[in-house]
This record gives sequence, structure tokens and C-alpha cells, in this order.
Amino acid sequence: MKRSQLLTVALLITFGAGSILAQPRVESRFQNPQSGAPEVPRDYGSLIDELFAPITDKLDLTKEQQFQIIAIITETDVKSDPLIRELANADEQLTAVGFGDLLDEVRIRDLLSQEGMIMTKLIEMKFRAKTTIYQLLTPVQRTLVAQQFRVRGQVEGSLGGISIY
Repeated sequence: MKRSQLLTVALLITFGAGSILAQPRVESRFQNPQSGAPEVPRDYGSLIDELFAPITDKLDLTKEQQFQIIAIITETDVKSDPLIRELANADEQLTAVGFGDLLDEVRIRDLLSQEGMIMTKLIEMKFRAKTTIYQLLTPVQRTLVAQQFRVRGQVEGSLGGISIY
């Protein structure tokens, strides 16, 4: 699997295709996975708008809250980058083992286990970012978020968890 495809799969799995506190995942602002060239930073104002859509305006986030949310997302993005590279490396190794003449089942299990542990770390990072962002909200804001997304989660058949990506 190409690095960009693996990155996309990893992001969808770990940072939520069925997100609740946001639809899009913040793309790495530090390196383009295909060219290795630095990327242009994303518009942070639109990130906040997307994060809590469709209730962003109702939340009336302070500038301090917005800044802290961006900091949490950026920190999570930076911390996840090495794990995503590690996941891509493990996947490349798994592909190489899979195309060998003889399948090494022990090596395959080891690599699959390694990928699983990396994914677990990424999911934990997502969870911690979500809960940290939720804790930044005032009680009134939390109520709005819970009301908006609990109903949506029930309609979509999810557990109504909060997602930021």
C-alpha cells in the first residue's frame, strides 16, 4: 500500500470517518507525505468552524478556547506523525512478507500485532484529544455539544462519542 493510501486509511480509522465534533482531520502541516516538501498551514479559523459544525456559532467559543483547541489538535498531529510513519513501515514490511515465496506466519503475526499496537496508540491519542477539548468547554457549551451530537449519534447508530477529526 502506498504511504498516502496507508495514511488515509490510518486517519479514517483513528480520527473518525463518523466524527461528531468535526468532520475533517487536520492534515499534517509539516510534511507532504508524497513529496517530502513542507505544506502550507491550514486556515485555523475554518478548522474551528468545521470542528463543531453545525453548532459552532451557538457555542460562542472564546479566542482562548479556540487557541487551546488549535494547540491540542496541532500537538496531536505532531505526535501522531511518527506513529503514522511507523505504521507505514510495518505495512511495507507486511507487504514484502506477503509477496515472498514462503509465507512466514510468525513474522506476519508479529507485524500485524505491531500494526495493531500502533493503531491502539493512535486511537488513544484521538480519545485524549477529544476529552481534553471537551473539558475546555463551559458547562453550557458542553450541554449544547451533548444535545447536538447525542441525537446525531443515536440516529447514525453510533455510541454518540465525541470525535474531533
